[in-house]
Amino acid sequence: FMSRLDGKVALITGGTTGIGLATAQLFAQEGARVAITGQNQERLDQASKTLGSEVLAILADTRSLTDLDTAFTQIKERWGKLDILFVN
Repeated sequence: FMSRLDGKVALITGGTTGIGLATAQLFAQEGARVAITGQNQERLDQASKTLGSEVLAILADTRSLTDLDTAFTQIKERWGKLDILFVN
């Protein structure tokens, strides 16, 4: 039995609370490898606990091209690709 997102890599910006966190949970349940960004380390840590050890939590401000480059580099190093970008 395969879930809809098996083998996919998803980045969810603003994935620490609300819609972003709920989306990250759903994507993970559907088989995706999930990376989230957030601007607050405490909320990132809490979201990581909620989502489990497989999540990649990245401290980043998506308005910063430098932060985005860093996020994409971390995703590439961990999973080698990015399939889904959910801009929250």
